[in-house]
Amino acid sequence: MHDKLKIGAPTLRIRNITVVLDFYQKGLGLQVNNRKYDHDNHVYELGFSLPPSDANISPLLILQHNPDAKNVSPRSAGLYHFAILVPDRRSLALTYVALRDAGVHYDGFADHLVSESLYLRDPENNGIEIYRNRPVREWPRDSAGHIIMDTLPLDLQSLRSEINKEEPKNTIPFLSGAKIGHIHLKVTDLGRSINFYHKKLGFDITVNWKSMDAAFLSAGGYHHHIGMNTWHSLNGEGHIQGRSGLENFTITIPERSFFNALRDTTERHFVGSEQQGRKGKADGNQFIVSDPDGIQILIKCE
Repeated sequence: MHDKLKIGAPTLRIRNITVVLDFYQKGLGLQVNNRKYDHDNHVYELGFSLPPSDANISPLLILQHNPDAKNVSPRSAGLYHFAILVPDRRSLALTYVALRDAGVHYDGFADHLVSESLYLRDPENNGIEIYRNRPVREWPRDSAGHIIMDTLPLDLQSLRSEINKEEPKNTIPFLSGAKIGHIHLKVTDLGRSINFYHKKLGFDITVNWKSMDAAFLSAGGYHHHIGMNTWHSLNGEGHIQGRSGLENFTITIPERSFFNALRDTTERHFVGSEQQGRKGKADGNQFIVSDPDGIQILIKCE
């Protein structure tokens, strides 16, 4: 897997678009930058306010409205959370306060040693993490150089101290911008999913918490681009397209040769591409693969 890959916007299938849009716009401060009609569904691309020159910038989140979608089983494979990465600790503090003051309810907070995180859910129970990375030099490692992660209480008082009490009160979440940092999935067989993302897609195994039913994989030495667990989904139902929740997520690769090679190695899991052609032939700028649980991954060439 290319060291400079990017995890891009997840697409969520939404039943009540009015309520969910209200949450993301009024609660999280996102806006609809593009709206289109696709396969009989309205699709909303959400991001930040953009100047005209940046009109084609990638969205942060995509919502696909389907009022007839069936609710997903809590024991099925799918989204655990998508993670929004802010640039630094002060940005996380400002976002925390702005969302709190806007009435957003937090599920919890955590210190993962490599990062600090806020957790919440949208009105249709899609998990969201908002986090900042500690500098790489501060990431703890074992004697073999492997990254160590944990889940400890977050020191909210220390986080709030990043904000100068004398400065004007900030009401804008993500004041310094943000991007998707990673995706965390619910899977039904941890070993099978690790094998797919490691051997088929080429991610490195960063932390294997097999004894705790979770694993984290990355490229380029990052702590994780893909997280997965079986905490609620062990031996459960695979991901079924058309139900509410996660529709797909995106991996963007910045180099054509890596894109071509990945397409060739994932041919057996191929779902489709933006152009018609022989499977495995890189005749377009994107294709879709399906993981062992049926979770679809849109792979793009930048």
